Amino acid sequence: MTEWGNTERTLGRLIDSGRLEVFAGMPHFQGRHIICRDSPVDKGVYLGGGQREAVVVDSEKYPALKELYNKAKQKATLIGVVQKDLILDSVYETVSEAMSGSEADVEDFIFQLNIAKDKKVTLDMFIEQGIGLCRHQALACAAILELFKKDGIIRGRASVDRNYVENWGSHSWCRYTNSLGYIYILDAALKNIGLIDDVSGPPEKGKWPYKRPGECKSTFSRTLH
Repeated sequence: MTEWGNTERTLGRLIDSGRLEVFAGMPHFQGRHIICRDSPVDKGVYLGGGQREAVVVDSEKYPALKELYNKAKQKATLIGVVQKDLILDSVYETVSEAMSGSEADVEDFIFQLNIAKDKKVTLDMFIEQGIGLCRHQALACAAILELFKKDGIIRGRASVDRNYVENWGSHSWCRYTNSLGYIYILDAALKNIGLIDDVSGPPEKGKWPYKRPGECKSTFSRTLH
């Protein structure tokens, strides 16, 4: 069974504790918009359905994320020109190389920093430490794709999606929808990258149910826009 209610649980517990803020119709936490499905990633904060660290993503205020973007852009550049067909692979490879580690590694790092539950911590701190789980990797991938868009290189939309699969737990990944509606998955944690039809499937086969409720099989182009 697959559940898609992580964000609703996050918002629900913030409402119950009186900590949810709403500005311009968007849910906020301590002055930053809450990162959820199809929301902007950069300048936001990512919270769990249960209490854990609140990850702040801000490529302007903190430098490590922007450095990863520059590395990804360099990987995608040939003869001085960024090649659109290399961007997804470059982002995936850059994040995979920069952030890895086990749940224990991340928990130990959070303990060392004395980060209380729902206390803000920057994504840059995980990048600088070279560790991260699915949520940190997904945030990095999506934020880097947003920077490519900000520079006018691509025109699609990145999202951090997550769900829960019974007996497998919760999982997060980056989803990129180009301007023509073609959908790609970048999942550094499970080592999956490609068209959503190609990588979606049961966890026991090394895949994941990436498709949102109601989505069916489609044929997608590999051209970015």
